[in-house]
Amino acid sequence: MKNVIPLEELRSRDPKSLIKSADGFLLDWDGCCAIDNVLVPEAAVFLRAHQNRLAIVSNNSTHTPDEMRAILDKSGIELPPERILLAGMFAIKRARDLGLNRAMIIGSPAMKALAQRSGIEVVREEAQVVILMRDTRVTYAALERAANCLVGGAKLVVANPDGSHRGANARIRLETGAFHAALEAAVDLSQAETEIIGKPSEGFFREACRIIGTSPHRTVMLGDNPDTDIKGAVQIGMPCLLVAPTPQEFFARLI
Repeated sequence: MKNVIPLEELRSRDPKSLIKSADGFLLDWDGCCAIDNVLVPEAAVFLRAHQNRLAIVSNNSTHTPDEMRAILDKSGIELPPERILLAGMFAIKRARDLGLNRAMIIGSPAMKALAQRSGIEVVREEAQVVILMRDTRVTYAALERAANCLVGGAKLVVANPDGSHRGANARIRLETGAFHAALEAAVDLSQAETEIIGKPSEGFFREACRIIGTSPHRTVMLGDNPDTDIKGAVQIGMPCLLVAPTPQEFFARLI
C-alpha cells in the first residue's frame, strides 16, 4: 500500500488543474456533497456540470440510492441509482452473496426493508449474520441481541469503519464505527468472522470506476475524510482532493 499523502500537500494542490485533466470523478456524500442530506449549493453546481461522468461513493448506511437520487433530482441533477454506491447497500449485498439469509440488522427501517426485498429474512435472534449499519434509534436491547448472535457464531458485516461524521453546525453524528466499538467492548470479536465493507476498501473504489467506465489513475476522488476517502484512493493510485476547509469553500473554488 502506498503511503498516505500528507494533509499539507493535499490542501496545497490546485484542484482546477486536476479536475480539468480527469476522465471521471468519485464524490463522497456526507460532509462533501451534502450536510445532513441537504445538498451543498456549491457542490450542486459541480455535480450538474459533471453528472455524466461521476459517481457518488459514500459510507452512508442509512439511505438507499433511490432516496439520494430524489435529493439530487430536486436540484436538477440526473444520476441513475447504479452510480450511487452506498456502503449500507453493499453490506446487504455482501451478506446475500455469501448465502447468509437470516440477518440481525442494526440499521434504519429503509435498510431493513431493502434487505427484505433482497431476499434476506430479518430476525432478532439466532442469526447467521449481524449486519451493522448506522441506526439513529439504536437501543441497548438491539446491541445486546447483536452481541449474543455473535457469541453464537454469526458473521459480522460492518457497513463502514467511521466513528462519526460532521452534521450541520459541525455537530458530531455517531456512525457505524461507534456501534462496532460498543460490540467490540462487549464481545471478543477476534473470535467472530468480521468483514468491513465501505471506504477505504479497495473494491469499493474499483467498482465505482467500473460503473462510470474509467480507470483509477484517470479518476479523481473528492472527499473530506483523510482516513477513508483519501486513504482508499491513494492505495489504488487514484488522484484525490481533500474537500476542505468546508465543502462550500472548496467547491466555490471550482466554479
